[in-house]
Formats: sequence, structure tokens, C-alpha cells
Amino acid sequence: MFSSDFLHHAYFIEGDRRAVLADIEKFLYESFKIIRRGHPDVHYSEHESFGIDESRRLRGMQSMKPVLGGKKIFIIAFDGLTDEAQNSLLKIFEEPTPETHFFVISSSARMLLPTLRSRVVVIFHSSAKNISPGDNEAERFVAMSPRDRLVFVARKAEKKDRTAAEMFLKALIAELHEKKLETRAKSIREIVSLAKYVKDRSPSLKLILERVALLDL
Repeated sequence: MFSSDFLHHAYFIEGDRRAVLADIEKFLYESFKIIRRGHPDVHYSEHESFGIDESRRLRGMQSMKPVLGGKKIFIIAFDGLTDEAQNSLLKIFEEPTPETHFFVISSSARMLLPTLRSRVVVIFHSSAKNISPGDNEAERFVAMSPRDRLVFVARKAEKKDRTAAEMFLKALIAELHEKKLETRAKSIREIVSLAKYVKDRSPSLKLILERVALLDL
């Protein structure tokens, strides 16, 4: 997946967060004897939605010299990514500091703007096949009327398959990003927030999906 002979400055890996992170950790240790946990020059962060504030913090951190004088590694995982943040990341990836490498993990590369995509190596992890179904559903869902969306989510809720519902919401987020519907930024943020509750058995899956159906998409 990665090459220690030529390590690119920025990777975007589509796949399951835990599975991808495990492979990155294995690669760093086997290639450079770097252990992620506790290493002062390896920075890992998780975000529901990666926005301009997060990008600015990253820009500041990556400009600092490494503590141990070797490589500086940033591993960033998120569900959503704003266009504003992408434009900021573009500047970071265009002029990376020496020996600085970025590993970006998300469920779909479809959210990337063409300009940012051209600056990263996109990798489709083997775990991506476990989270990709639902893309066509998401496209159809956006085009539906609110009434049809409610019918759609009622049927999905009846199946009580929270994993499938989570996959659908991730596909929906990617679909809205791909359509560049920045006027729907608020809705995207709300879907990202709702998605984290899907696997929790307490909230009603039907109520979560109904809330999504009534958003301005």
C-alpha cells in the first residue's frame, strides 16, 4: 500500500478507519521503527467534520520542526470535509515541509475536489468494500421529494440494520460533497452528527433517519 523507498507527502485512504489505521501503524513500525502511540512526531486526530479551523491548526503544527529530528507524521481521520478546508489543505500539500507526511483516512474519496485530489495519492483500502454500498441509494435519495424520503427511510428503519443505515448515511455525505452543494453545508454537518448515533442502540433508528429525510438536501 505504501513504499518506504519513496514515501509520498500525502495519501488519502478510503476505507474503514480502524483497519486503515492498523495498516499505517504496521507500515510505520516495519519501515521506520516508528511506534505511533506516544511518539512526539506522530500526530493522530479524529473528526466528525474537518473544517477550516482544523486545517489552520494542522498548518501551524506541520510548520514546526520535528522533536526528534526525523520524519513528522500526521494521520487524520474524518467523516466530512468542507470545501473551505480542502482549499486550505491544498496549500499545505502543495508546499509540504521536508520529511512531513500526511495520511488522511475517510470513508469515501468522492468528497475530494479535483484540485486537492491531484495533490494526494488516493488509495482504496481492502476494507473500503465493506462501507461502499449505498452510493446509488444516496443519489436517488437526494433527488426524492420529502414525502418519498420519509417512505424510503421508514422501509430502511424496518430492517433494523444499523450497519447498513450507517453506510447509507456515509454515502449520502459523500454524495452531497461530490455534488458540491455548499449551500447544504449545515445539512451535511447534521448528517455527520446523526451518523455517530446510528450504532448506539438507545436512539431510535427511525427518528434519526426521519430527521435526515426532512433536511434541506
